[in-house]
Amino acid sequence: MSNYVLLDPAKHQDIKIKAHSNFSFSKHQHQVSLVVHEFGAAASSFPVVYMKEPQQGQFRAVALLSLIAGENHFYSDKEWQGVHLPSAFLRTPFELGPDPSQEKTLTLYLDDHSDYVSTTEGEALYQDGEPSQFLQEVQSKMADYYQQEQLTHQFTQQLLTLKLLKEIELHIEFSDAKKTRIKGIYTIDEERLRQLDDATILELNKANFILPIHGIVLSLIQVNRLIKYHNNCSENKILGVQMRVSTEE
Repeated sequence: MSNYVLLDPAKHQDIKIKAHSNFSFSKHQHQVSLVVHEFGAAASSFPVVYMKEPQQGQFRAVALLSLIAGENHFYSDKEWQGVHLPSAFLRTPFELGPDPSQEKTLTLYLDDHSDYVSTTEGEALYQDGEPSQFLQEVQSKMADYYQQEQLTHQFTQQLLTLKLLKEIELHIEFSDAKKTRIKGIYTIDEERLRQLDDATILELNKANFILPIHGIVLSLIQVNRLIKYHNNCSENKILGVQMRVSTEE
């Protein structure tokens, strides 16, 4: 289990970070958050959809790594199996969190339970009490990722304002005769998209939002990839998946 603590040169002077390998921490993770700049690339490997957080009601863009909870078909003991590697995985073992010394400011946190954390191998976080070049690069990448998260929020709000998201359900039939239904998935309402006026389309294009919108639409074909990967490693085969527009409020 992750345990994020405030990065502190006094406590983490001797800590090193090992290079990313096979991303074993994601072995049982069937979805991962995405930021808008990677939607197009992610569509080469995964279904890119939105999911609605049950408590806060916020929409979050994710890549589906499996149709079955607790499974990740792109993980292997040797190397990542997808064409695209979600940038959220590259943040491990770091995360941004509130700076206790400055209001409305974010700072770096470290998951000290991560397998990437070591005292004997990897890149040092500090040298003589000062951030190493490696740590400075991490800080820069995390800052860039934060900016991408903000842009993703703007993109999502635009989709909601234009009512371009529709809820769909995946109806899955298995070889053992069992059926299941995956709800709470949102994708682009293509009919609504076609009805947008030219001025709105131009506005979306200037904001570089057209490509990620079409990336979401095209990515749904990757459901077939998830079916294939599941059937390659499970005796209980998926016989078919039907994608239906949700009719429930």
